[in-house]
Amino acid sequence: MEKFCLKVGFNERQTATLISGKPLFYVGELYSEEHRRKFTTEEAGFQVVKDPKDMSKLALAINGQVIGEWFKEQFGRLFSSVKRTVEPLRRGKGMGL
Repeated sequence: MEKFCLKVGFNERQTATLISGKPLFYVGELYSEEHRRKFTTEEAGFQVVKDPKDMSKLALAINGQVIGEWFKEQFGRLFSSVKRTVEPLRRGKGMGL
């Protein structure tokens, strides 16, 4: 869990706070290896909790949501906003006369 917190973007002091089980409020960017991109957080609460899928493992939660799911949600928002800006450029089928 410590290595994961450091990879995501927390410094050693913040990671120590999380590992001790205390909540941490953070504003900044977090890196997702899965999406190979940084996502911005605004005053989000982080805490290390038991993984809801496997209670024998730990998971990093952001505002009560497992961070993997949060990253997927953020990527979906980004992808849909990019998709909206590209779609209106399409024209009707066929050749215009």
